[in-house]
Amino acid sequence: MGRYFRYFRWHFFCVGVLAVIYAGILLLHGSADAGGRGNGECLTGERVFDYGEVLSEEEEEKLRQLIARRERQTGCDIILVTLDESLEGYAREREANVPWEEFVRVYAEEFYDGNRFGYNKPIGDGVLLVDNWHREADGNVYTWLCTVGKADEKYNLARMEHLLDQVYRYVEKNPYKAYKAYIEGVYHDMTGNAMHMPMLSWMFPFGMGCAAMLFFVAIHWKGREGKKTVTAVTYVNGGKPCINKKEDILLHRTVTQRKIQTGAGSGSRSGGGGSSSHSHGGHHGGAGHHR
Repeated sequence: MGRYFRYFRWHFFCVGVLAVIYAGILLLHGSADAGGRGNGECLTGERVFDYGEVLSEEEEEKLRQLIARRERQTGCDIILVTLDESLEGYAREREANVPWEEFVRVYAEEFYDGNRFGYNKPIGDGVLLVDNWHREADGNVYTWLCTVGKADEKYNLARMEHLLDQVYRYVEKNPYKAYKAYIEGVYHDMTGNAMHMPMLSWMFPFGMGCAAMLFFVAIHWKGREGKKTVTAVTYVNGGKPCINKKEDILLHRTVTQRKIQTGAGSGSRSGGGGSSSHSHGGHHGGAGHHR
């Protein structure tokens, strides 16, 4: 086996170089900023509004720091609001016939517009998550993701539901982890970057190269073995040895065979419960979940 690795040492070297280049590209992409903030009219610099008191002060500060970094990288305001109160009166005062599942939607849009959030301009690019821990009279707890500007253009319903699913995966047992998943999910969705999983992202190309090389060695191993052309009964006739030619003085003869690959490979391309989507006022998009 050692001679095969010596034979392919330059292949491994090239794969390693490509892996380093790929990791470097991810690192640069992950650290790139979207540019300076263009909204000077936002009424607050706060991004974590824990009105529901489900986070510790230390957890709030960690989320603020993470949001500050991800906002620069995505070019979007990222806001988190937790509540623990009924929104029925608040929502129906503004929209008389609004359904239960959209009470949080009304609150989220009013909160975003009222504070003039937006990275590029007032009521501009950004996302806001409202997680209300209060169980409304219909028996459900509601959450809403509000998207504005380029975030609204980026998010379709499936992508919003996936992000909310990640939040709901942790929220009951570990709210901090859930809201961190929201922030990192927005970062990933807006930039296409998975740098919050560095080992997976950096090692994937190198691992795939090694796997391909080992697969190549495995399928060609038998092709490199010697092949017998004479068996023990080749010269047996009626149970007695029979030498066909005087020149055949060897009992066994071995011929080494090596397959030559001539073809080229080819590839192909293929192009939670209680969720709803809504557009309102011409600039908001969003989706909601309940638990």
